[in-house]
Amino acid sequence: MRSLLTVISFLVFSSSYCQYYFNDIVSTQVSNEQYKLLRTHKVKKIKATSFEADNSITDGFLLDEEISMDGKRSTLNTTITGGKQSVTNRTYEQNRLKRTQTNSNKIDIRTDYTYTEKGQLQKILFTTTDTAQKTVSTEAHEWQYDEKGQPQSMLRIKNKMDTTFIELIKDEQGLIVEEHWKKKNRILETYYYYYDVKNRLTDIVRFNNRLKKLFPDYLYEYDANGRVIQMTQLSVSSSSYIVWKYTYNEKGLKQSEAGFDKQKKLVGKIQYLYENY
Repeated sequence: MRSLLTVISFLVFSSSYCQYYFNDIVSTQVSNEQYKLLRTHKVKKIKATSFEADNSITDGFLLDEEISMDGKRSTLNTTITGGKQSVTNRTYEQNRLKRTQTNSNKIDIRTDYTYTEKGQLQKILFTTTDTAQKTVSTEAHEWQYDEKGQPQSMLRIKNKMDTTFIELIKDEQGLIVEEHWKKKNRILETYYYYYDVKNRLTDIVRFNNRLKKLFPDYLYEYDANGRVIQMTQLSVSSSSYIVWKYTYNEKGLKQSEAGFDKQKKLVGKIQYLYENY
């Protein structure tokens, strides 16, 4: 049976091949809303404890985050597989994420967020510095919106030279249903988004060349309060998938998440504790 840390590594690696609309627009909105919830309940510290399938504590796992009293900064300390450590500092402005900066193994990754006057995400700038090799690389995501304030397109610019055009297609309700990556008039990738009757995102799908059919990357389920209670992430290359199930406390803060493999066996779980000011 795989350890929970192996599962986390699987998720981190797989998530690097995700959709721009979801990663940039949706995830940033969700992150900002979660931060507002933490501030509402005056949370100053979050600590996560990881357990294996046999209920033993995962060896070498550390995750704790501390939020400043004014809510403008937070520091996240993480240790995962192989003792790899990282420190992430986040800064906030008007309850919106403004910058994250992560230092790990002589690699510095800084992400800067810019918003429009209406609070829409306008630009994300990723700057990666390898202090050992003394190299710097950048990637900018510049978002455009239509007259209704809906995201319409994005320019992905690597190192100020290499540009990919991201086009979003909406349905009659204004929901984003397709995401096209284009370069030199050629479509590189297409993602499809599906929703339930309450317009909540349920499936993120793309065409798989090996299987010659559409195949989901992510599947989501919700509770009565609109919170995600289950997320399934699939991996075609390894014919594997992980199902994460989430619980929340009475304040709406995440209480636990448990991972299950394709045989529906518990791989491990993470429990969260919150400390207030």
